[in-house]
Amino acid sequence: MKAEVSITAAAAVFALCAAVFPAAAAAQEEREEQRVTLATEDGWNLGARYLEAAAGAPTVVLIHTQKSDMREWEPWFKPMKRYGFGYLAMDMRGHGNSFVMPDGSTTTWRAFSLDGQDNEYNRMLRDVEAALVFLSTRSVAAESTVLAGSVLGANLAIKAAAIHPEIGMVIAISPVFNINDVLSVNPLRAYGRRPLLLIAGADRARQYTEFQILNGTAKISSGKENVLVIVEAKGFGPGLVNKYNVRRVLDWIKNPRLPDIVEFSTAAAAGLEQGTTAQAEIPAEEPGEMPDYFRE
Repeated sequence: MKAEVSITAAAAVFALCAAVFPAAAAAQEEREEQRVTLATEDGWNLGARYLEAAAGAPTVVLIHTQKSDMREWEPWFKPMKRYGFGYLAMDMRGHGNSFVMPDGSTTTWRAFSLDGQDNEYNRMLRDVEAALVFLSTRSVAAESTVLAGSVLGANLAIKAAAIHPEIGMVIAISPVFNINDVLSVNPLRAYGRRPLLLIAGADRARQYTEFQILNGTAKISSGKENVLVIVEAKGFGPGLVNKYNVRRVLDWIKNPRLPDIVEFSTAAAAGLEQGTTAQAEIPAEEPGEMPDYFRE
């Protein structure tokens, strides 16, 4: 009898706490990832994975690089969930499971032209727009949205944020001047004074030189206090952020430090010193020959 009374009393206390603190009780509910479809303005249906953010937390739109798919963001998913962050990772047109064209036929990125300001790679900006429209239907505010992209995705993230100044911040991993005629310099000039995280590896000479110039452009257009740079000794694209250092990126999203002096990884090679990129010549934004390692 005493045991039954104790159990009943405990249940009553729990019910009272849930009634008095409904937000705390709701926080215990497990957030589950959903498989969703994003509809683009020009008729593509894109496969995506969506996790709703906890109350007050940001949502990260994950934009993969060329010849890849949303699986490259696997190291981010569990840490973001633990942080309470939401995420929306998609397979862009011609990649992963997004291979059905508007006319019903199928294709992959292998058939896309590498040249032209209206090629399918530039049209992938509409894929990012579809992600933003989807989030708006889920009551995700633009200022709570983070665009994170790798190589091609980095250039697209910068371009999309330049078009949408209401977007909160951008993470650009291995951005380049020109990837399949998706350009970055002018959009970066138009990005404005918002938090921006740039991540690069120092072991590819040409890409690293471009990165230094993009860093200088960002500091001029966005203000040094808004730009954080992480440079690792080696790596390119999605591999620069892994299960060992992803928390550093998520901590930045949670609390952008906005340093007066850019921060470097202790593993970074010497060479990206304060003021170096600000003095480098910034070329005009014109389509040009791309490094061979960007082409198929």
